[in-house]
Amino acid sequence: MRNWIRNGLWMAGIGCVLWAGASVRAAVISPVMTAFHATQARPAGFSINGWVELSSSSGSRSLRNIVQQLSRQTNIRGVVDFAQGIGYQKAVIRQKVAGFSSELIAERLASGATYVVIDRVGTQSFDGLDESLGLVRHVLRDYGPLHLSVTLQGTLPGRLSTAQEKQVVDQALRSIAAKSVNGITTTHYVSVAGDSGFIHSHDVLQGHPVNIQVAVSYNTYLHAEQVDVGTPLVTVTY
Repeated sequence: MRNWIRNGLWMAGIGCVLWAGASVRAAVISPVMTAFHATQARPAGFSINGWVELSSSSGSRSLRNIVQQLSRQTNIRGVVDFAQGIGYQKAVIRQKVAGFSSELIAERLASGATYVVIDRVGTQSFDGLDESLGLVRHVLRDYGPLHLSVTLQGTLPGRLSTAQEKQVVDQALRSIAAKSVNGITTTHYVSVAGDSGFIHSHDVLQGHPVNIQVAVSYNTYLHAEQVDVGTPLVTVTY
């Protein structure tokens, strides 16, 4: 699994994730929004991660060419940066403007597998969420089966006890009748992944279907509780 996916999920403290099915399946935002509002958190922003594995016939194109094509399609402009490590090479264009951070990525593994990625982060409540989702879906759907993760972020004032954090998580899951699949409770955060029938797609976590994750943790920088609600899993650090 690619580093950018693996790192995001490992930081979430959930463990090994296997993508089920060849195509995604646009994330269902309405139930996720319902779960978020059930936490009573104040909206702070969102994170969208969309990626496609290119077909073998397209995988021979230069990474620069791929990422520049993404730039033209999205109107996201910037200098092409190259990076490489053991077993991978990637080209990236980054842009920060008007409260949005965007990354366009073309990455190739040593195996020859090539991926195109659009990461989009909004920091002004949920302003621009629908438009950003539409952009990612519209552009990447032409490259192949789309894998899409969405995380809604917010804050609760003050500091909660672990029991109170767990109550917030439980409220969110109950609001969309989600069954708990995997949970972690520590002195630093509470995180639970679940499966809701209101979201008509899922991925597989340790052999179980999952399509919603809720995490609550105290953010020492914000001096507030950070609330993350994601589908199929949260892919931001908490």
